[in-house]
Amino acid sequence: MKKALFTLMACLVAATSRAGSILIEGFEYANHDMAVPVGWTSNDESWVCGYLEKDHNRIPHTGNWYAFTKSEESWMFIPMYLLQGIHYRFTCWAISDGDYLLEYWAGPSANAASMHTLLLSASVGSGVYESFSSYVETIPEGCEYVGIRAVANEGASYLTIDDIEVDMVEQYTFVAEAISGDTVMYPGSQGSFRFFVENTGYDALDITAHPSNEFFTDFSCQFNGTTGMTFHAEPAEVVEVTITATLRPEIEPGSVAWLDIPMTIPCNCNTALVTFWVTPLGPTIVSEDNTPSISVFPNPATDFIDVEGAETQKATIVDMAGKTKKIVPLNREKTSIGLGDLGSGCYIILVETSKGMVRKTFVKQ
Repeated sequence: MKKALFTLMACLVAATSRAGSILIEGFEYANHDMAVPVGWTSNDESWVCGYLEKDHNRIPHTGNWYAFTKSEESWMFIPMYLLQGIHYRFTCWAISDGDYLLEYWAGPSANAASMHTLLLSASVGSGVYESFSSYVETIPEGCEYVGIRAVANEGASYLTIDDIEVDMVEQYTFVAEAISGDTVMYPGSQGSFRFFVENTGYDALDITAHPSNEFFTDFSCQFNGTTGMTFHAEPAEVVEVTITATLRPEIEPGSVAWLDIPMTIPCNCNTALVTFWVTPLGPTIVSEDNTPSISVFPNPATDFIDVEGAETQKATIVDMAGKTKKIVPLNREKTSIGLGDLGSGCYIILVETSKGMVRKTFVKQ
């Protein structure tokens, strides 16, 4: 029966809710002035529900009903059974004309003497609405009521609160979901894989991606105009990430490949994974013996190679480890490609044409 109180009060006073969250706004919808907010108790009625002038509102907002106090010290209570083993975030908006101490407590009954667990403590007094939040990892046994305490310091005459929100949330947690879907690629070509990461926890996170190299190599990562495998996300922030990778040139056309991108955070207490499935394509032309229309010379080469052929579009030079070294646009029948930035060794050149891709090898001396 006790555990049902939490659900019961959520139904009575929640104006809106989402998964794992309760927004308590009963005092806004009381439809009467200068009375204790709906669902709450205040022994001396020091907390009341009232209609305030527009300049007290935070913008944007659709209503003018708030809970407020003008007492030097005041308490009000609502039945809310907090479960052990659940992590909570407590958030509210508040404003004061001076300096008020605002506290949220939990305890077994609706009186100040029984409140034993501090949930949130904030100093309110800027003259504009501010959001105050705290994370509570450990809830002791017997927390069946939440109490709000307000204490006025010198010069303060009122405190107003709005939008009390209770979230069941981990301190460090995030989720990831792919944006781009399954794709097809030529072996040795580059592809882009897009996904988003949402910080669903209480604290800011530094999230690191660890793309698998079973089928891909030559990784780069972009997010918010920044390059690197570690990206930052504030609470509730959604970050879009793009990882570019090269499908290994030795992958057989027609086989199945995939790119796993596990993600971790420094505490190793939460991970996420996105997977992208890739079908390696067989180029229209793949054999050097039956592609006389495309020529790559000289071979061996020292300073440059010439790519000659009709309807060529792009050349990609890949080393034997599958790492892309150069990508050069081809817009005429013969294009010279400088090799001064390549070390000596054997390379693969993939020439894309309007009819398919030609794969050749050459040696840089």
